[in-house]
Amino acid sequence: MKQLLAGVVILFVVGIASFLYRNTVERPGVALEGACTMEAKICPDGTSVGREGPSCEFSACLPPNVEIPSAGVSFVIPEGYAADENAYGANTELLAAFTKPSLSEAVRHTIVVYQYPIPAGKTADEVILARTRYQPADEAAEDFARFSTKSVNGKVFRTTTIERFEALVHTSYFLAREGNVLRFDVTEHDVTGWIEPGLSVDTLPEHQALNTLLASLQAAP
Repeated sequence: MKQLLAGVVILFVVGIASFLYRNTVERPGVALEGACTMEAKICPDGTSVGREGPSCEFSACLPPNVEIPSAGVSFVIPEGYAADENAYGANTELLAAFTKPSLSEAVRHTIVVYQYPIPAGKTADEVILARTRYQPADEAAEDFARFSTKSVNGKVFRTTTIERFEALVHTSYFLAREGNVLRFDVTEHDVTGWIEPGLSVDTLPEHQALNTLLASLQAAP
């Protein structure tokens, strides 16, 4: 009788051990049922989030962080900007759009993010040129003569001013990645001296806001 009881106890212990081993191997994000590992994900604004839920996935970063998992992109949206829910529609290349009130009630400052695929046989530079049209004449970019290169927090952007017209300044920043190109546009209104040849676009308030966004950018290569 004692031998039978001992055998039952041994089988029970072995069964529990096997269950715990399989649970740990098959669900590496979970140390024990209901307990996730203590890893932390750093959000673009420097805050951190941990794993939670039955799948032990990382929690979403809280605003002002913006995450676009499908594109492997996250950043901090500048103060005063809010998501523009009316900007989307059928444009599948549009990743995000934000607006901010300007001094003129009829118009708003905008920051818009696009992702362009790089077709087979094409280069990132070719995609950038094909996607650049200078306004208000809708003039195609034939080369990079009107572009400059800018490094922001270790990422190298090609940038060009798309339009300067009637107190409006619109500038694009392009970031080449493996397989696609990210584009960040800022359109700023109420610009004093917009027609002056010596205007330093980077010093404009909303352009500085976009540069702050780019400094926080987390993007897959």
